[in-house]
Amino acid sequence: MENQVLPLYAQRLRRVRNERSWTQRQLMRSMREIAARRGIRLVSDDSLKRRISDWENGRQLPDERYQAILCAVYEVEPEDMAFDEPAANAWGKPDPGVIELMTRLESARAVDDEMLALLRFQTNAIRLKDRRLGAAVVADEMSAHISQVDQLLKHAMLPKQRAGLAHVLADASALAGWQGVDTESLHESWEHFERAKAAASIAEDPSILAFATAEQAYVLLELGQAESALQLIRYAHGESRSRLPSLTRSWLYGAEAEAHAAMGDGSASMNSMDLAAAALPADPNDPDLPFLALNLTHLARWRGSCLVRLGDTEVIDTLTNALAGMSGFTRAEAGLRCDLTEALIAHGRTEEARIHWNEAKKLSTVAASARSRRRLVRLSERL
Repeated sequence: MENQVLPLYAQRLRRVRNERSWTQRQLMRSMREIAARRGIRLVSDDSLKRRISDWENGRQLPDERYQAILCAVYEVEPEDMAFDEPAANAWGKPDPGVIELMTRLESARAVDDEMLALLRFQTNAIRLKDRRLGAAVVADEMSAHISQVDQLLKHAMLPKQRAGLAHVLADASALAGWQGVDTESLHESWEHFERAKAAASIAEDPSILAFATAEQAYVLLELGQAESALQLIRYAHGESRSRLPSLTRSWLYGAEAEAHAAMGDGSASMNSMDLAAAALPADPNDPDLPFLALNLTHLARWRGSCLVRLGDTEVIDTLTNALAGMSGFTRAEAGLRCDLTEALIAHGRTEEARIHWNEAKKLSTVAASARSRRRLVRLSERL
């Protein structure tokens, strides 16, 4: 069965033995005990071992006698082991489509709380590597992870499984969407955010839905459509405002501030930043919101970035102080150093500006940040 999908009975025989952590020899011993009680004589150990291998690798379906013994050993019914599955089509050959569907359904059935926790852990691991090493390093891992969760969701049937998988898919897709914004893969980014929003709706989680919707607005900002971006962020914020955690509302206010700054409205931008600071909880580390890395230092960086965008360069000290809180956030630090470079240039402090420009260049290279590199090119013309 090499390079083929195993029949369902073979998958289940493997799974139930692995769940018990049995070796084939332990299974053989249990089978002989059952057979002895029933007065059945089994083949030799070598022959029985070969048969077990054939059954578990889908090369041969156990006959009715061995099916009965296996069901007794594992304390299951024949239908639980899929011994009666339709293994062949009218021509007597395995139907690849049916086998693949049955395999995917079986995989989705195996999703439990432990599996969901593992999938969430994988998303967070990719997120941490992305923050430090950039999107390019985790691109293949990100794609494979999203594909796996997406397939599980498509074949999961129980509401609890679907809700859990949808939340993982929404989180991972929103992360991929943000990576697309930073690498200027805007079409792909938009598609990632669309998947994230659809999954968030299935999960019925207003926070991840609002986050993914507002992050999608950054695609519009990159396209120069700041007014549409602001409308989308406000929609995301207002749609379920009463159900959103304060940390989510703080982030959404910050996103509104950035959209206002892109439109050149300094008063509205700073008012939104004040609201973001007011909404920020005393303890902003919420394990239920791993996609939100936000604290007073990050808000200070965000405010400074808005002010620089608005042409206010009196934020050098604020941005310099925020640098200490950027450890582990390579992409964010690159952006902050670009802001510092711009502010220092405006004050004629060219040598200091060049130091931050060089550091930002290194960081943007590590993060593969096309946004930062584009900005660095513009700043280099002023150094």
